[in-house]
Amino acid sequence: MKLVDAGELAPEVLERARAIYEAGFPPHLRSSFDNLLRDHTAVLVDGEPIAVAVLRPLADTGWVFLRYFVAGSRGQGVGTLLWQHVTRAMGEAGHTRMVYDVEDPAERSVDPDEVSVRKRRIGFYLRQGARLLPVREFVPPQGEVVQPMLLMAVDLGGGPTAPIVDADLRAVVEAVYEHRYGLVADDPVVWRTIEVSGLA
Repeated sequence: MKLVDAGELAPEVLERARAIYEAGFPPHLRSSFDNLLRDHTAVLVDGEPIAVAVLRPLADTGWVFLRYFVAGSRGQGVGTLLWQHVTRAMGEAGHTRMVYDVEDPAERSVDPDEVSVRKRRIGFYLRQGARLLPVREFVPPQGEVVQPMLLMAVDLGGGPTAPIVDADLRAVVEAVYEHRYGLVADDPVVWRTIEVSGLA
């Protein structure tokens, strides 16, 4: 079993990785697969592709943003294996922290089944040692969909993830908005998140 850069895969194998990605996310949360290949798309391979992660360095912060994380099967430990491979690879590449956003289970008008899915997803990340960050009103632009999200992070140094607060937390919020979503620090959307999160 190994983590392979998608660019190294034969076309027919890459198509199987694409199928895992597309099965893992509803259309309104997906980017085109070709778009993903501009970032670092890593495929966990065990004879065949079994999981996919897409990552983007957050400029020169030393942090990396996890855009997508999806296992081809659930309940068989594949997600944990992908997490272990990805966090090890990102740490070895010199990144000190991995940051990502997740859908909020408390979002209004979400049906109970979806609430359960979102809670399970957050629970998985927490079991892997990540932290839910104390950020409010994080609303990244996602095409035509405006959806509040939660931010999570994990330190990649091997120890437990330390609390991320104050200036460090503000730097994370600004880095994600700018280097993942293209919004600079004085954008009203960014400023609102900073302000309501008590980071102004």
